Amino acid sequence: MIKKMEKMKKTIGITLSIVVLCTFAACDRTISPDKLPRQAQQFVTANFNDANILSVRRDGFKYDVILSNGTELEFKHDGSWKEIDCGLNPLPAGVLPTPTAQYLSANFPMNSATHVKYENRRYEVELDNDLDLVFDKNGLFFGADD
Repeated sequence: MIKKMEKMKKTIGITLSIVVLCTFAACDRTISPDKLPRQAQQFVTANFNDANILSVRRDGFKYDVILSNGTELEFKHDGSWKEIDCGLNPLPAGVLPTPTAQYLSANFPMNSATHVKYENRRYEVELDNDLDLVFDKNGLFFGADD
């Protein structure tokens, strides 16, 4: 009986430790820009060299970045981008896949893409006229999103 109680106390202690550790790991906390994964740092430098990083928040396995020009970025745990919101400004030229950029240039020459989200193996692109377009993982036009 005593061994069972000791084993149960040990099991409860381990379980509680795991819960606390998981809760702490998932906490939303501010980190310094140099703690971003290297791939994310390189992406910001290559595409937003005219802006400074104002804040970086790590939320579980993702990073939320705010730049001095108002751009908001979300990166996955490995540093690849998941979402880019440039507000009213156009996305940088090299961000979208070439077929997507070509489609937008040919079909919406008077509009700019201001927001893109990569999710479920597709790109959701919002134009400055609030039109949402969907492209497959290769950047080919799939349809409009409601």
